Amino acid sequence: MSQLSARELSALAQQAGYQVVSVEQLRANRWLVSLLTPQNELIVALYQARPLVGASDVLDMAELVRLRRARRAYLIAYGGAFSPAAFRTLNELRGIAIELVESLPAASTPTPTEPERGPAGG
Repeated sequence: MSQLSARELSALAQQAGYQVVSVEQLRANRWLVSLLTPQNELIVALYQARPLVGASDVLDMAELVRLRRARRAYLIAYGGAFSPAAFRTLNELRGIAIELVESLPAASTPTPTEPERGPAGG
């Protein structure tokens, strides 16, 4: 597993269509990236660069979402996978839009709470 850098994370986010607001290295294997979508929606992404991401990481992400007042968040298992406990913990959380992913989704991907809409009146 390669070591992440702020430059790499910024490049990945820009390639996915986001504007990078900030990149913070929280630990040797943990990065918090604040992003803006083309619609100016704040997204937070927490990269975990280790083999197994667990329930405590999901709880940490939920707290970061609350503190940052983000409407959406991605917990990213960079080069790893999520434990069954991580999925159970996510299911127990209510009202927090966190997705468990292995890479940052494209910025143009609509959120489940915001369905695509056709032209008005038609």
